[in-house]
Amino acid sequence: MAKHFGLTRITRLSGVRALAGIGVIAGAAALVGCNLDNSLTATGGPQGLVQFINAAPRYRFVNLSVDSTNAVPGQAYGSGTSVYVNALTNARQLTVRDSANATTLATSPLQVTDQSVYMAILTQHATGGNLLIFPDTASPAPGTAVGLRVINASPSAGNVDVYITGADSTLTTPNATNVVFEGTSGYLYPVNGGVLRLRLTVAGTKTVLLDVDASTLTPGQIRSILLLDAVGGGLPATWLAVPDRG
Repeated sequence: MAKHFGLTRITRLSGVRALAGIGVIAGAAALVGCNLDNSLTATGGPQGLVQFINAAPRYRFVNLSVDSTNAVPGQAYGSGTSVYVNALTNARQLTVRDSANATTLATSPLQVTDQSVYMAILTQHATGGNLLIFPDTASPAPGTAVGLRVINASPSAGNVDVYITGADSTLTTPNATNVVFEGTSGYLYPVNGGVLRLRLTVAGTKTVLLDVDASTLTPGQIRSILLLDAVGGGLPATWLAVPDRG
């Protein structure tokens, strides 16, 4: 099984603590079975958890700073790291820089609240990038359902439709349509009857860009699936799964 969401610890920083790696892009990457970094167990006062992901294929390695602290150095494309961030009265300033030359690629303020989880995704624009902030707002998956949320972070894929199917793999009615670059499908809650496939198609067509086997998810588990460019940019698309709390 691919090493996905392996738990490692590094030196505590002032107001920021790195918690875990969030895997690497892989079409066959595991969705479950490894240590997940989506729970808040920090001590030392009110804190939130930031899941930082480098989804900009132009930038092989980037650094994430929180205010003046270099919280995540050298984050490779298609992977991520989670850090605890103190919840202060004022918003924290997130800044992403190119590791190669310290060029600022994107910035965003983040008002951190205690016991909250945020996904911060560096995306690629024609010049520089953008830092998307997605709070973890998943509701518990009802009954035997699981949760899936698609985030379109691929600058090459264009708009996509989302299909979730079971044993009958026919693409009929999409579960979400026309998800734009930097957009999201919202949380979807299908029942896993033993076979569960998530497929993304070119919007308005049945041309499949991405096919994810989600059959290993167990009732109650929730994942955000990031649609990404291939390493170096362009298609074929790949993906990264990030755990949500639910």
